[in-house]
Amino acid sequence: MTSTARRPLEGITVLDLSWHLAGPYCTMALADLGARVIKIERPGANGGYDPGGVARFEFQGDDVHYIALNRNKESIILDLKSEEGREVFFHMVAQADVVFNNFRPGTMQKLGLDFETVKTANDKIIYASLSAFGATGPDTTRPGVDLVIQAESAGMSMTGYKDGPPARAGLPIADLAGGMWSAMAILAAIRERDAFGTGAREIDMSLFDSHLSMIPYFSAYLTTNGFVPGPQGSGGHSPTYGAFETADGSWLVLAVIDQKPWNLLCEALEAPQLLEDPRFASAGTRIEHTEDLRKAVQEILLTKPRAEWMTKFRGLGVPSGSVNDLREALDHPQVAARDMLVDVPYVGGGTVKLLGNPVNMSGFEKTFASPPRIGQDTDRIIAEFTTGAKENAQ
Repeated sequence: MTSTARRPLEGITVLDLSWHLAGPYCTMALADLGARVIKIERPGANGGYDPGGVARFEFQGDDVHYIALNRNKESIILDLKSEEGREVFFHMVAQADVVFNNFRPGTMQKLGLDFETVKTANDKIIYASLSAFGATGPDTTRPGVDLVIQAESAGMSMTGYKDGPPARAGLPIADLAGGMWSAMAILAAIRERDAFGTGAREIDMSLFDSHLSMIPYFSAYLTTNGFVPGPQGSGGHSPTYGAFETADGSWLVLAVIDQKPWNLLCEALEAPQLLEDPRFASAGTRIEHTEDLRKAVQEILLTKPRAEWMTKFRGLGVPSGSVNDLREALDHPQVAARDMLVDVPYVGGGTVKLLGNPVNMSGFEKTFASPPRIGQDTDRIIAEFTTGAKENAQ
């Protein structure tokens, strides 16, 4: 990393005991913003990113799942079940700002690394935990992964199509939500400590809470009006709010509800008959005749390829978009314009293209260092954190 600009979290050290997806996603966000994140792995670990240690895809012999979630970090191997490993860990805690884990509740206690014990080594430590259901409540010890959380926190009941089976969101949204909310909580605790001089703080986050918090207005519809939402398909708000197929087999979405965009849509479709039809005169009457309107719009859209329709829609300002696969999305001009796909030099050789960081801030220059190979920094970091302590003890 060769940036001369100061990064927002420079000077913050995070001891990262996380694994799989939600935890490493959280700490990668902190690392991208300048925190020093030291990833602590157990002996023999493969990173814990795929069940059974099976790497679905590899780059330079390393697990791509691990690579994608651990840039800008350092990595050490430490046996926290051994006295020697625990001694090193507590030396590190004494000089760190944050200890983060996403183990099942009770695991850190079994290791003798619970909050009350850890804060004896550092009375300013921020001790953050992320688990499936949190450290309180009847389900605290239940195992839970993204799929389980999406199911139990209502996400799956709203994904898919009416009369079809429940569907998981294509993105592991519960894991990602848990990681993002945890990063926000850690940042809030750092700010509180630095602004007000508060002592150690324990943060208890859950995937269930994080995913549920992303359903604000539907929850309000239920609590105020008793409305229980079902599958939303590709839209749900209006007959012209959703996905439609075009002549070349590609799909696009329309996000048309109100009167002005409805007028623009009819102009783009060259369909004055829709504009003049009393069944479609207002948003309310259009919803009442959803099936007829969707059928009419779909028939028109099947007459031309997607690119031609999108040119017309963009020219008139019709709220619309292409249903892109991932390759098409990464080729989007906004990706290059905002540096959201970056070449990162890889410690194993060559470069790897990874998604960039979405935070743009004046005075903040983004830098991307290679994800470490597991344990590559062990000797250097142990020496750094223990040498001074040993000298002071003499």
